[in-house]
Formats: sequence, structure tokens, C-alpha cells
Amino acid sequence: MIVSGAKTTPALVEQVMAVAMAIVQELKAAVRELGLSESVAHLVWVLDPDADPVPLRQVAERLRCDPSNVTLLSDQLEKKGLAERRPHPADGRVRTLVLTPAGVAARRKLLDHVQQRPPLAALDGEQQRQLQELLAVALADRKG
Repeated sequence: MIVSGAKTTPALVEQVMAVAMAIVQELKAAVRELGLSESVAHLVWVLDPDADPVPLRQVAERLRCDPSNVTLLSDQLEKKGLAERRPHPADGRVRTLVLTPAGVAARRKLLDHVQQRPPLAALDGEQQRQLQELLAVALADRKG
């Protein structure tokens, strides 16, 4: 959604970039501590243990990559004991990837590493919710 007459200031762009870079640095530190590649860590990040399992093809869409890449990353996660492939509950022909307890712990560490350090830790829960809503609006046209 483009708002006519809205003017983005250089300071706003600078601040958004600074926040993004700080979060990326925190994620990289957590990834190093876990001994994972960034690609494998990204896969761990998108596998929500509280959500219903999704087909590997949908995981590839979320990662914006080819399904064959998800297969390779899944192999690495399975070798590390962080995830396992299972048949989809609704269609046994379709494969899903589910985090193991060790994978859930690794994901929690990634999330905690980012949430408990600046810049996000500088915001209280309500401020984080507001920021999330604003970012969702800003990114709405970029989905897909």
C-alpha cells in the first residue's frame, strides 16, 4: 500500500536499517553458538513447533527457495538430531519436517538471543506488538 504524499525521511530509513543489522548480528551470534549454518538456522526459525506441520513445499515457499534446497537442509537437520521428516497427518504421501526436542531447544535459543538483547529488548511487549503491526503494514505488498 503506497500512501500518496507520504515522505520517508533518511533518518527513518537509517533507523530501520540499524535495527535490522543489529538483529542480524544477534542472530549470527546465536547461529555460531549453535554450530549451525545460517541456512539451517533459518529453517529451524521457520519451523514453529506449536503450529500444525506443513508440507516441505510450503516450507520452501516460506524460505523463498527451491524444494530441493529444503531437502538438503532437512538432511542436515536430521543428521544433527534437530528435526525429522514425517508423513503429513492429512495426506501420508506428503512429507513434513518437525523439530525434535533438541530442535525446539535450538529454536528457543535463537528466539531468546534476539528477544533478550537490544534492539528488541529495549521495547516492552506493547511496543513490540505495535512495531509488529506497523511492519506488517509496511511489508504487506511484498508477500508472495
